Amino acid sequence: MDKRNIMDTLPWSRPVQFETDVGSHRVLVSTEEAFHYLLNNWPSIPRPRFFDAKRACLDVLAGTGEPEDARTAFIAVCEEAHVHVTQ
Repeated sequence: MDKRNIMDTLPWSRPVQFETDVGSHRVLVSTEEAFHYLLNNWPSIPRPRFFDAKRACLDVLAGTGEPEDARTAFIAVCEEAHVHVTQ
C-alpha cells in the first residue's frame, strides 16, 4: 500500500447520498467529509459501526487506510442507524 499524505482528501470513487431528515439529503464525496460529518452531525447514539467508521476514516486521513474502506464503513454506519442511503 502506498503511503499518502496526511489528510487525504481525494474523492471517493462514487459519492454517498443519504437522508438527513424526511425529504432532505446530503452528499459526501470524501473521507474527510465523512469524518467531519461523523464528528459533528451524526444524528444517533454511537453504536459499534460508528466507531468502526471513525477508525476507517482516521486510518485514511493518517495515510494508512484505503478511501474505499472508509466509504464502505460510512455506508455501514448509516445502515446500522437506519439512515437511508441512496448512493
